[in-house]
Amino acid sequence: MIGHYELISGAQSRGKANSATTDAILSFVHDIYTAWNHGKVTSALTFNIKGYFDFLNYDRLLVEMQKRRIPLEYLK
Repeated sequence: MIGHYELISGAQSRGKANSATTDAILSFVHDIYTAWNHGKVTSALTFNIKGYFDFLNYDRLLVEMQKRRIPLEYLK
């Protein structure tokens, strides 16, 4: 459902079929080595979004889901 209705960015892997934490880590490490190989400096910022959905604007979420023509039975 997530991929079919384009609910998350292509840069995200969580919730996608055939993806795991190890895939995300390998992608991250690959990007770092690629940058280093081009003489660039790398840095990373990480944060924990635990509790994010406690503050979600559900009216806005429903509007966005309706725009993507997600069936009503999923929205309920």
